[in-house]
Amino acid sequence: MKKVVSLFAIVGLVAAFNFTVDAKPPFAKKENKTCDYCHAVDQGGGARGFRGIFYKANDLSFKGFDEKKESAKAGVKENSKGTATKPTKPYTGKV
Repeated sequence: MKKVVSLFAIVGLVAAFNFTVDAKPPFAKKENKTCDYCHAVDQGGGARGFRGIFYKANDLSFKGFDEKKESAKAGVKENSKGTATKPTKPYTGKV
């Protein structure tokens, strides 16, 4: 029994240290957007696309965001989603 308890403790610790959350559904809800609007992954979460980079760089706000201008700066197609939002040019998102 002691071995079983130890095994569960080890598995729990490993899981706790390897668990990360990238997607933040409350942000998607707050902004009324799908997760893939900001993330460069088709289902959302993970690496940020140009909109997610902008959002983070501007204190979790889209204030001053212009789709046409920002997509051009990032080197991506306007109104793209998911993997297509990954910048092809150096992009910081700063206004």
